[in-house]
Amino acid sequence: MAKFPIVLAAAAAAVVAGVVILSRYKKQDAAEDEEIKIPEPIPELKPVPKPEAEQKLEIVTKPEPEPKQEPEAIPELEAEPEQGLETIPEPEVEQESETTPELEAEPEPEESEPELIHEPVFEYGSSTGNLSNGGFAAIKGDWIYYQNSSEHNRLYKIHIHTGEKVQLNNDKTYYINVVGDWVYYCNFDEGWRIYRIRTDGTEKTRLNDDDSHDANVAGDWIYYQNRSDNWSLYKMRLDGSERIRIGRDRCDYVNAVGDWVYYQNLGDNNCVYKVRTDGTERTRVNNDISYYINVVGDRIYYSNMSDDKYLYSMNTDGGEKTRLNSCATYEVNATDDWIFFHNADDGGVLYKIRTDGTEETLLSENYCKYVNIAGDWVYYDGSKTPGVYELYRVRKDGTNWQRVD
Repeated sequence: MAKFPIVLAAAAAAVVAGVVILSRYKKQDAAEDEEIKIPEPIPELKPVPKPEAEQKLEIVTKPEPEPKQEPEAIPELEAEPEQGLETIPEPEVEQESETTPELEAEPEPEESEPELIHEPVFEYGSSTGNLSNGGFAAIKGDWIYYQNSSEHNRLYKIHIHTGEKVQLNNDKTYYINVVGDWVYYCNFDEGWRIYRIRTDGTEKTRLNDDDSHDANVAGDWIYYQNRSDNWSLYKMRLDGSERIRIGRDRCDYVNAVGDWVYYQNLGDNNCVYKVRTDGTERTRVNNDISYYINVVGDRIYYSNMSDDKYLYSMNTDGGEKTRLNSCATYEVNATDDWIFFHNADDGGVLYKIRTDGTEETLLSENYCKYVNIAGDWVYYDGSKTPGVYELYRVRKDGTNWQRVD
C-alpha cells in the first residue's frame, strides 16, 4: 500500500514533467515561428537593405519617370538640383537666346527705315516750280524727262552723263511727273487727259476722262485742276481709281506738298489758298493777286501782281511776307537756294536770284518762258525770232548754253 502512492506520485510527476516538456517544445516551436517572422514586421531592418536596393533599381530601370514625378510632386526638393543645372547650362542658353533677338532687333529697324524714307512711300513726280511752269521737265536717276518743243512737244528722255536721247511717245506732253518706273503727264492731243507710260516707252495708259491741268503726283495720289468741273480741285489714285473732288474753288497753280494742297483761287482775287489733301481746313493764306506759286519747304514764292509783279515770299501760313526784287517777275521757279525767273523789265530774259533776295544774276540773253529745272540744268522755251520757240538749256551757273534737238 505504501508503494502505490509512491508510484502514483511518480506517475503524476512524470505526467507533469511531460506536460512541462511538451509546453517547452510548443514554446520553442512558437519561438522558432516568431523568429522566422521577425524580418517581415521589423521596420528597422528595411531602410538598410531594401530601400537602397529599391532606389538603385528605380534609378537604373526607370530614370525618366523619376525626374517627371519629382517636379510635379515635390517641386521644392527639386529646386536645389534645378538651380544647379540652370546656372550652368540653362541660363547660358537662355542668355544666348535673349541676346540674339536683341542683336536681330538692330537690322529690323534698318529694314523698316528705308521703307519710311522711300515713302513707298512718298515721292513727288516733279518740283512745284516745274509744274507751275507747264511741267516741261523732271529728273529721275540718271535720266531727265522733258517735253521737246523742238520736236512737236513729244516726250523724250536724255541721259545726264552720256547725252543719249530717247523718244518715248508721240503725244504733246505737259505736266511731266516721274515716279518709280512710270511717267505721268497730261496729253494735249487727247483733250488734256492724264496718261501714264513706262519709262521705257511701253504700256501707255489713259487714267481719266477729265480736262486736266497742273497734275501733281504726290505719294499715292495725283492732284489736278479739273476744267471739266469748273476748274475744281481733284485727286485720284496713280492707277486712275478713286477719283475725288476735294475743293470747289476755281483753282490754278496747284502745289501738292505734304498734307496740304496750295493753289491760286480764281474766285477770290487770285489769292493763295490751301486745303488739306482730304478736302478739309480750306484756308486763305494771303490777300495778294498771286501768280506762279511755288511752295518750297515752309516758304511760298510768287509773283505779286498787287505790287508791280515783284517777286515775294512768305511762310505757308501767310506770315513773314517779304519782297525779294524790284522787277516784273514771271515764270518763277524756286529751289532751295535759288529762284529762276523771266525778267519782263529786261526783255523777258532768264535771271536767277537767291531765296533771300541777293545776288540777282543774268543767265541767258534770249527771251524765255516755261522755266524748268532738272539736275544742274535750266530748261526753257527760248526764242530768237518772235513767235518761234525752241527748247534750250543752260547750266545753273549760266555756262554751256545750248539748243536741245
